Amino acid sequence: MLWGAIALVVCALLAAKVWLYRWVKFKMDEGAITQFLHSDAAAAHGHSSDAIAAATHIAVARVRLVCQQSKIIGGAEPQWRRL
Repeated sequence: MLWGAIALVVCALLAAKVWLYRWVKFKMDEGAITQFLHSDAAAAHGHSSDAIAAATHIAVARVRLVCQQSKIIGGAEPQWRRL
């Protein structure tokens, strides 16, 4: 009984650690992307995932994922912009 409870607590802590790591990584990437979008105010039409990836050194697939899931980045696949 005691070992089962310990195992359950360890699994819960591990799951919390993984969730927290992913959340922090998402927020860091989102911050880098929004900072880039904010700094380049001349491009009111937005930027492509490739341009954002090149400027922020984040993989293109990750840029797309972050932009799609973010609540502060708007637009669609061809052009992303800060809301």
